[in-house]
Amino acid sequence: MITVTALCALTVSFGISAGHWLAGYHGWLRQLAAAGCPPPEAHSGVFHVRSAATCSALKGRYPGGLQAAFSSRFSSAILFSQDGLPAGFAIIGAMIGAPLVAREIEQRTQFTAWTQSVSRRRWYVSKIAALAAALTVAGLTAGTANAWLQHQLTAGDTAATRWSWFVSINLALAGEAALAFALGVSFGALLRRTLPAIGATAAGFIVLLLGARWIVQVLTPASQATGPHVTTPPGSWILGSGTGTRVSYHPPAQYWPLQLTLLAILLAVAGAALASGWQATRTRGV
Repeated sequence: MITVTALCALTVSFGISAGHWLAGYHGWLRQLAAAGCPPPEAHSGVFHVRSAATCSALKGRYPGGLQAAFSSRFSSAILFSQDGLPAGFAIIGAMIGAPLVAREIEQRTQFTAWTQSVSRRRWYVSKIAALAAALTVAGLTAGTANAWLQHQLTAGDTAATRWSWFVSINLALAGEAALAFALGVSFGALLRRTLPAIGATAAGFIVLLLGARWIVQVLTPASQATGPHVTTPPGSWILGSGTGTRVSYHPPAQYWPLQLTLLAILLAVAGAALASGWQATRTRGV
């Protein structure tokens, strides 16, 4: 849990830093306007510049304007938010789940653990239930914090597609934590070696997560916007590049149904993996 706490703390620190940066940027825009300087996105127009030296000094603070300056400052935060948290929970889940059965077999302590008064089924269920619940709650906490961070980052990185964050926020991260743990348990029971099980879990997690995201993104009915100047409702989840005369998107009202669908898929796969792990534990453990 120390690692999870550190990930959440890092998420919050990135969000606070981005909020301060954006506040400073908007204050800078007000300074430009007060001095009569053209804003960074202006390519033409008439401006009543009071002091060319003042304008020159102000423009040096945020070279390239909002998009360029923000991306340069927070590129690591964007990478952490989009990919770092899912990868972190995949590693945590694999390292907790894979040794659960595999280590007992590697150390040959399964003869003691599974032949005493506690049945093998009870041992398996009690271990799995407590750890899976803790990881799921931890994933939900981190996902909620990352959803807040995502709003801060997309406010500055205006060119970023919001789908890059879909599998790393809110309910998605809870499902991914449970999935990684379940795969670790299953591969640990099947392979009976901890390190190969961790590697197999990482590979399986990537494939299954991409597949689940594809199912949610593509097979859920999307709305269409057409015309020479395509506009979508604010907060929409745009599919593809979002450019051209025809754009597919999921409106904001579909966000939580999409998240619940992804969570249901991940939990269903996790349940199947745990059932497979139990079958291997029951038949191959001793």
